[in-house]
Amino acid sequence: MILMEATPEMSRARDRDTYGAWGGPLPMAAYLQFEWRLRNHPWARAARALWLLCADDGEVLTSCETYRMPSLRSDGPAMGHSYGVASVYTEPHKRRLGYVTELLTRLAGHLASLDPSAQAMFLFSDVALGVYQRSGFVARPALNLAFSAMPGDPGQGVDELLPEHRAAQALAAIAPPGGPFAILPDGDQIDWHLERERIFAAVMGRSRPPACGARLGGATALWAAEYRTGQLMVLLLHAPGPGEAEALLACARRTAHAAGLARAVLWKTPRDGPWPEAQPEDRAERLDSVPMVLPLDARVRAVDWEWIPRVLWV
Repeated sequence: MILMEATPEMSRARDRDTYGAWGGPLPMAAYLQFEWRLRNHPWARAARALWLLCADDGEVLTSCETYRMPSLRSDGPAMGHSYGVASVYTEPHKRRLGYVTELLTRLAGHLASLDPSAQAMFLFSDVALGVYQRSGFVARPALNLAFSAMPGDPGQGVDELLPEHRAAQALAAIAPPGGPFAILPDGDQIDWHLERERIFAAVMGRSRPPACGARLGGATALWAAEYRTGQLMVLLLHAPGPGEAEALLACARRTAHAAGLARAVLWKTPRDGPWPEAQPEDRAERLDSVPMVLPLDARVRAVDWEWIPRVLWV
């Protein structure tokens, strides 16, 4: 078997293979255009690679994407890279033959040798965890907090609503999280999520939210609409205390209502402190996007990955 990085032509061919799994409500032509637009977003052009595990005769056995992101170890401090794994796909008749385990095991070794600053690989699993555990990935706790949308002025109770051209500036003003290890998003990655929102809003004929976030004092929230599930996904919530967090979540709920979405959803992970007194309608362990991490640097431990906001999802 051979591990190889796909060419642009191979990526386009693989899009057709994956349509049945991920096309959702989009016609084939719209799905192919969606994938092309996301790949050609500035963040994806710089960060993305498609990897193929092929048989000796060139037949594709399985594939995945990686997205390179800055990451930080506190012992130094030492900046490096971590690689988000996404779009793991094997045709149904080739499953349960160990190809995904082989792909990810080989890819971990390849990235570690290719990039001396590689610190970890990570992913968000929507399948049985054993598929990835066999390659060394370790699951981290994750809780879904879903708050129903509510009517009202989205700008009530906050200092300002953030238009999308201010998203990168708002993110840059947030200090990196403490802790022994963190994966750090940048402004282009925020806009990549907003590009997904733009595409689906156009295809599904939906109104976009009036803002992509809000600020209150030293607290900031950033979000993006997920039209297929009817949710406003809070990409990142930085709040010094529960009062600011509660005000920003209320803003998100009103923003969701203004965009015709059913709820605002926040990921709570081990790094987060206590959240506001407002009770979520749904408080459950996430089973469709479990964060998992595989250290590539011996100085990084799986338990060190505690700050896991939705913006890191790929």
